[in-house]
Amino acid sequence: MFAMISVRYRHLGGEYSHLRVNFCSLFFKDTKNMWWDVPMTKACHRLFQVNKTPLDTDLEQAFKSQIQAHYPNKIRELDDSSEWIKLWNAVHLIMLEYFQNHKSSYVRKIKDAIYIYLNLFSCKLDQFAGPEEVRNWKKSEKVIKARHDLWHKMDDDPDSPYTIESILQKVFIEEKLKNKDNIKFGVTVAWMFLDLTYDQIEILSSKVQERMNQWDSNPIIQDWLKGKELFEDDQDDQNNDSEVDQESGVKEIIN
Repeated sequence: MFAMISVRYRHLGGEYSHLRVNFCSLFFKDTKNMWWDVPMTKACHRLFQVNKTPLDTDLEQAFKSQIQAHYPNKIRELDDSSEWIKLWNAVHLIMLEYFQNHKSSYVRKIKDAIYIYLNLFSCKLDQFAGPEEVRNWKKSEKVIKARHDLWHKMDDDPDSPYTIESILQKVFIEEKLKNKDNIKFGVTVAWMFLDLTYDQIEILSSKVQERMNQWDSNPIIQDWLKGKELFEDDQDDQNNDSEVDQESGVKEIIN
């Protein structure tokens, strides 16, 4: 897992090259031999299933919980010394990189699903496009239509799913769509990819988090929430988990 962090340091050179070498010599080792590798990996995996954009405190608590589960005596030793700070400072970087890599994977899946369901493969956006090219792409007739169709049914069949619903179901397995954060993340990324006000080729994690934080005040999202229907698979769970099911479907919004 340490190897993942090296990506961020490959550009270091010249007078800074010794930082990369020292960093690697200290940290880039096979973590499978470390006692904390399993707790860290499980913490990352389980937290990512329910929260794609965790706070540092969420990461730390998830890691501590897994250490508590696997090594209850060890967590007491760490809490009673300064060793926890040293361990956390190192592991924190790995966990951040884990989330960054996995979020990037989901962003790619969402983009691919958008190209498929909104028929945009013939005008696929260049991965190295600059802001002006991104804006022009989003002003094109096909993408304007795609933004409209994103919130509408796939066809005229009353039982047809909404496009955004199909995209989410393509990207997330059914169980993950029971989680409100996954839905927020998926909808936010899909909307940013087509939104004319966002002109970057890369869907930045910081901007995704910023828009997710504005979920309750976003007029487009709120119009969508006011009129949407539940996924059929969620109907049976409505009474048991109303908060999650409340935001797990799609409804046509104002044109």
